Amino acid sequence: MSGAFTMRNCGMDGTSVRIVLLLTFIALALTFAATPVSAMRNPAAGYCTALGYQYTDEIGPDGSMTGYCVLANNQRVDAWKFLRGEVAQDQSYCTMQGYGIKTVNDSNTCKIFLTRSCAVCVMPDGSMTEITKLMKLDFREKICNDKVCCDPKTDATCPIGSEKTEISGIYLIVPALIVIIIIGGLALFIIRKKKGVPAEKTEK
Repeated sequence: MSGAFTMRNCGMDGTSVRIVLLLTFIALALTFAATPVSAMRNPAAGYCTALGYQYTDEIGPDGSMTGYCVLANNQRVDAWKFLRGEVAQDQSYCTMQGYGIKTVNDSNTCKIFLTRSCAVCVMPDGSMTEITKLMKLDFREKICNDKVCCDPKTDATCPIGSEKTEISGIYLIVPALIVIIIIGGLALFIIRKKKGVPAEKTEK
């Protein structure tokens, strides 16, 4: 006798299996959809505009999108290369502040960009600081739930931070109840099926 457990051993046909899987998927989807989310804005665009320059996106012949930073002299440079200090160093934040500028290959220094390469400002004492960190730029998108979008770390009136526990609890309880109902219904179906009791009785 095989000890393997399958849906068919429980008396469930293919349609029942698909319905259970679909309902479970919906419950999981609700969990992720209802949870407040945050994202990161384009650092190259943020750096460009923070310096007072104009940022534009251009779609190439192959469908790829490239961001450009239009500098004060109307020079147009690749925005990411500009952020990494690879082009137009004379118009970088470091140069404006009288610091040196250098491109480094250090995943720890550049971790905010999830890259190994980024630009740093070289101070008079020889120390180096990543440019956007020195500028105190924040590339976080606002956190949103189903009612409001705001950043609790910078906005004192943001309700998401103060209601974090309550919101998290609600968004976890509702999907959990749905899953419990699905599992409960499935268990009842299996028990009744094994006992040979029809799902519904019609009295005449």
